[in-house]
Amino acid sequence: MRYENLSRREENEHGIVSAKEIVSILKHLVANATRVALYYVDGSCFVLTTLLGVSDKGLWLEQAANGHDNQRILESGDLLLVSTHLDVKVQFAANQVRDMEFQGYSAFHLPLPKCIYRLQRRESFRFDIPSAKPLRCVIPADDPNYGQSCEVSLMDISIGGMKLTCAEGEIELVQGQTYENCQIKLPEIGTINVTIIVRSLFSLTTQSGQAIKRAGCQFVNLGGASNILLQRYINNMQRLKNLT
Repeated sequence: MRYENLSRREENEHGIVSAKEIVSILKHLVANATRVALYYVDGSCFVLTTLLGVSDKGLWLEQAANGHDNQRILESGDLLLVSTHLDVKVQFAANQVRDMEFQGYSAFHLPLPKCIYRLQRRESFRFDIPSAKPLRCVIPADDPNYGQSCEVSLMDISIGGMKLTCAEGEIELVQGQTYENCQIKLPEIGTINVTIIVRSLFSLTTQSGQAIKRAGCQFVNLGGASNILLQRYINNMQRLKNLT
């Protein structure tokens, strides 16, 4: 689990600053005993450890077996921690590390991070939309004076894009064309406005004889607020899926 050097744009896209959401992510790591890579000495050294506990003020990490490593960690000014949350890499910076026991374990105590980065890449994870909880995308007409917006179903979605399906003739999507001001309502989360470009398009006939179209679409410059809402939706749905 290697840490990544992020650009300012990537920090804005992937950063989570809600303390409530940060605590939720870290508690999930605790509950699943997920391994954490703790980098120190300017990121040149690391140990694998486990998150022991989390509060709204800070977190506790199990210390390494090697006392020399532990001393170097305590002497490091800045630390980097990398793990995975729901199959997505997460990383955050920390400092002010202290030597503190936690329920009988020798532990490092760190203040609660102000920001966690969930590095959810388009190619890393696509969430299949469950039929019991469908998502719809409203695509506005090219010319609102001569046409109506069209609502189509989503087959899957990720931070980078989505796959749409619709009946033949329902909407004339064009491969390579960009569609602005599309809206997707995320249940219990909110509505996001996105610009999409159609990357792939094909037609098929179902066993019942219905002609349908499927389109693979990429989000164009997904805004920070929409990115956060979409990540929250995917996280929530994946969490529910893991509980079933």
